[in-house]
Amino acid sequence: MLLHQPYGEVLEAWHALEDFKKEGKIKSIGVSNMTPKIWKKFIPQFETLPAVNQVELHPFAQQRELRELCSNDNVVIEAWGPLEQGNKDLLTHPIILKLAEKYGKDVGQIILRFENQEGIVVLPKSTHKERIISNLNIFDFELTSEELEEVRNLDTGKTSHDPDAPGVGDWLLSNYDIHEND
Repeated sequence: MLLHQPYGEVLEAWHALEDFKKEGKIKSIGVSNMTPKIWKKFIPQFETLPAVNQVELHPFAQQRELRELCSNDNVVIEAWGPLEQGNKDLLTHPIILKLAEKYGKDVGQIILRFENQEGIVVLPKSTHKERIISNLNIFDFELTSEELEEVRNLDTGKTSHDPDAPGVGDWLLSNYDIHEND
């Protein structure tokens, strides 16, 4: 079970998840959208480290600082939006296209293979059988260290949503009433 947004009563929510885990009601607990700043604020206060931190991650937003922090705490990074939600700039980038041609793969397979070789758990979304099969067909080739470096160099350091931006937490909390249908 994931604590989806690190806003509001984060510690109280996390402690409730820890209690459910201790009681055997849930097997594993994790977080989503924790940036390095948020990670450094909350993780020292957790009794149980998250099993996973699910964040936006793709070749244009590789989350290097966060990956290092999570790695140091033995926390898995899971890529939400590993194909940047089909962003044309990524899917038509010359480096990605060149690698797809070289390996006889589609651009999605190149991107997912890159992330896999970087130690990232990927969560590509699809409702199409052919795409799901394609997304799984990334283990019969390997990018070279030079090719990995080429893709690493695509990193802009920016995500489409900045959880650290002023007012984001208040905006999210004020726009959703989880009890409106109670």
